[in-house]
Amino acid sequence: MKKLFNIGSQIVVDEFSSLRITGPYELVTLGPDFTIIRCDNYVIEVSGDQLTVEKLAEELAVFTFDSIKRFTLVESNVEEGTYGT
Repeated sequence: MKKLFNIGSQIVVDEFSSLRITGPYELVTLGPDFTIIRCDNYVIEVSGDQLTVEKLAEELAVFTFDSIKRFTLVESNVEEGTYGT
């Protein structure tokens, strides 16, 4: 299917129990109770109880937890592959 519009990336935390990313992303690490995702120039780390991967598609990811315990969003230096500015 051809993309008609580039809407950019969108990150939504719903009811402190799910994370939805729409747009280009890279799944860096997936563990039993956490995930690390790179989206544009940012790295998102989310951890919580009972992680379930609801959807992984080219430009859509949905992760559900019983509850999110920690959410961090850090600007990354893509050229050096490091976190921070």
